[in-house]
Amino acid sequence: MQFSLKTAPAGALVVAATLVFAAQANAESAYIQQASSARAQLASPTVNRGTGNAAAIPSNYWVAPPEQNIARNAATASNAARTLTIGNFNTVAQLQAGINNSSRVSVIGGNRNDVGVLQGGNDRSNIVMVGTQGMSVGVLQPANSIPVNMLIARLPNGAIVIKR
Repeated sequence: MQFSLKTAPAGALVVAATLVFAAQANAESAYIQQASSARAQLASPTVNRGTGNAAAIPSNYWVAPPEQNIARNAATASNAARTLTIGNFNTVAQLQAGINNSSRVSVIGGNRNDVGVLQGGNDRSNIVMVGTQGMSVGVLQPANSIPVNMLIARLPNGAIVIKR
């Protein structure tokens, strides 16, 4: 192969420029770097977690994300809402604010019933509806109110019994 003198310097310049720019290009990876195995390990139990001193925390200390944190006193700071619906087109809404709420709603054999429970804190409620149709029941409990236990049933003769 022969190169002419006119094209050889231009070709060498292109090759040299390519090598220089390739050496200077430092692109970041398109992939997210995963945590190393050392950082994923739990900290030793001898670390004092309550000091807040950054010097006391080792570099491999693992911090749980907020969604994995548990309330300090989980035995007393809980809310529970349980629903059992057997029937057609029943609607149950249970809204709880504060702590220590417990609510149970059962709609058995009914249709087109609406039940709403609103609790403010430290409240208990049990509502059972049996064989009812098209009824709306609302329970509003401000914080620290007395427990609500209610049975609403339609008897075979068509009468409705409300037992509290």
